[in-house]
Amino acid sequence: MVSNRVSAVLVSTDLEKSQDFYERLVGLKLSPETIRNHLVFECGDGTTLLIYGRGSGNSADHTQVRFWSTDIAADIAELAGRGVVFEEYDSGAFKTVDHVVTTAGIGRSAWFKDPDGNTIALFQPE
Repeated sequence: MVSNRVSAVLVSTDLEKSQDFYERLVGLKLSPETIRNHLVFECGDGTTLLIYGRGSGNSADHTQVRFWSTDIAADIAELAGRGVVFEEYDSGAFKTVDHVVTTAGIGRSAWFKDPDGNTIALFQPE
């Protein structure tokens, strides 16, 4: 079990819009493993992002997918250049600077939302 492949899973109210967002803006490639009412995108090291079609009311207010980064500034620049809009926060120590929240001893994070309001994170560990 511990060596099995893992997929992050999101839901979508509009698979066509989700496919456009993740292919065109995020830059992921649709996998040949995609089946009816699902989208499977290839990610790094054999991991995948699976999105399945579902009715409305599916968004959550917490991070649902995290993409690991070795250069968060470069990844942000690439995504922003494609039109991705990053979330901005200003709550005490939890404040974005250039779209990034830095947490001492942990790392740097940035967040954006997909067309269904799912929260997606970029994370570069310290």
